[in-house]
This record gives sequence, structure tokens and C-alpha cells, in this order.
Amino acid sequence: MSKQSKQLLTLAGVVVVCGALYLGLSFYNQSTADTDETVYLTQLEDVTALSFYNGTETLAFSKVDGTWQWDGDSAFPADQSALTSLADTAGQLAAVRTFETPESADSYGLDAPAYEITLTTAGGDSKTVLIGNSVDSSYTYAQVEGEVTVYTISSTLADDLNVELMDLAQVESFPDLSEDNMETIDIQNGDTSLTFTKETATDTDEESGETTSTYTWSLNGTELDSENETLSGMISDLSYLYFSSCYDYQSDEAQRADCGLDSPVTITVTCNDGTAMKLEIGDATPEGDSYYAVLNGSDAIHRISTTALGDLLTLNEEAFQG
Repeated sequence: MSKQSKQLLTLAGVVVVCGALYLGLSFYNQSTADTDETVYLTQLEDVTALSFYNGTETLAFSKVDGTWQWDGDSAFPADQSALTSLADTAGQLAAVRTFETPESADSYGLDAPAYEITLTTAGGDSKTVLIGNSVDSSYTYAQVEGEVTVYTISSTLADDLNVELMDLAQVESFPDLSEDNMETIDIQNGDTSLTFTKETATDTDEESGETTSTYTWSLNGTELDSENETLSGMISDLSYLYFSSCYDYQSDEAQRADCGLDSPVTITVTCNDGTAMKLEIGDATPEGDSYYAVLNGSDAIHRISTTALGDLLTLNEEAFQG
């Protein structure tokens, strides 16, 4: 037999072995898939009400005309995404491990649950899930109220329930700001008064017809260098403003004063479409990582992180010189 023939036979044998292994693995995987049935604590569709104990108090929410509302006040700006996610997570709750004949409830912390959540569907079906001790950082014990079986579940649900009411308030959004649409910027910070105005020059390419714009900014009437790093940093900070959380959704004058918003730092931006943004910034929060703030005269007080504010609170005229 020639050397080439031997090589062909060897290759053919390898193909046969590989084929057999592939078929065997495919059969094994299919068999495993057929027998690997996930156990669910809950399988509830169209959840229209939920209430949960967060370790301190019980909070209840209901869907009214497709919108989540806090049962305590329909004016509360409920975070629709967060509540829908919570309903979905708790409504399709998968077990990691099942204890058909569990020990006593206190062995799992289910005699005095750390958290509880009750879900009710549009059809009237209702289930309450009790969450006990942590198994480790990834899992907790859980049980459906009125049933014997104990489970371990992902700690995701416990994390989701470890929130206060204001954590479920939808934060207000800033308008989209960029150098292209900002026309004037006014910053009032104590004795510091900074007013920036923009002039726009356009140039059209004769061949392509493409138009480009260049901007010249002035501060308190004095033209600034287009390469001024403090200017570009300020514009960037304004373009990426965001609130980290809601502090109070219906504040009064006394609360605003307590937050330093009776004499705030004020940043006003007017845009080329005629709209304006007014941001009032008060005192730092007790944690020191945020400031209290109000957007466009809203009744709500929000927290804005020091990271989001960048250098906006420390700007002065001297910073733009040189």
C-alpha cells in the first residue's frame, strides 16, 4: 500500500471517529435538554399590582391604564422601567435548588423574612414570595407563602427589594445640549457672574455644497480663544448633565431652604430653538458626593453628583484667561 493510501485511510478513520463523537455529544445534549426542566416559584403573566416589604416598610404599586402608580399618591413619578422589571423578575422566579423536605423555617431565615413581595395579576391570581437568609453573595433562600418547599434563588430579587420609595421615583431628564444648539450660557454663583455669548460663522464648500459652522464665544463681552480648554471643558460638562436620584418630588419653600436652594448657584442656557434650561444648585448632600438641584423650576428636588457637575461650580473669569 502506498504512503498516500495509508494517509487517506488514516484521515477516513479520523472522520469516522469525529462523526461518532459528534453524534454522541448531540444525543447527550438533547437528552440533557429534554430532562433539564427549570423549576419556577412563580409564573405569573400580566401583573397589575405588587407590594413588597423592603426590611423597613411595605410599599404598594398598582397599574392604572397601563401605568404604574404608587398607592400612597398617584402624583408620585413612578419609575415605569424599574417597576416593570421588578414585576417581571418576581413574576417569573426561577429556582436554583429545591428542598422538598426542608428543615424548620428558622433554619433559612423564613420565620422572619428579610423581604417579601406579593404579586397580583389582572385575572386575580396572587402569590407572595418570602426571602430569607443569604446563602452567599449570589443566592438567597426563598419560599412561596403557604407552601412547604424551600428554594434557593438568585440574590437579584433581594437586591431589587432593598430600596426605598424615592429610589423608585423617575428622575427628570436634561435637554440635549451641545455647542451646536447652545446660544448663551449664564452662570450666577455668589459674586461671580459669567455670561457667555456665541457667534456663528458658516462656510459652504463650492464643490460639495457642504456647510460647516465655526463658533466664537465671548465672556462678559470679551472674545475667547477657540482653543480655550476651560471653555471646551465647560461646554462638555453642560452637554453631559444628569441627575443621579430624586430627593423629593413635591418640595415646599422650607425644604428648598433646607437644601440651600433659597440662594442657589444658577446656570441658565438658551438654545437656538428658543428653549432654555435653568439649573439651580444648592448645598452638598450629607454624603458629600452630590448636590441638591432643581431643573426648570420643578417642584422636585434631585441629587446631581459632583462628577456630573465637573468644574461648573468653581468657574470664574480668571479661569478663562490665558
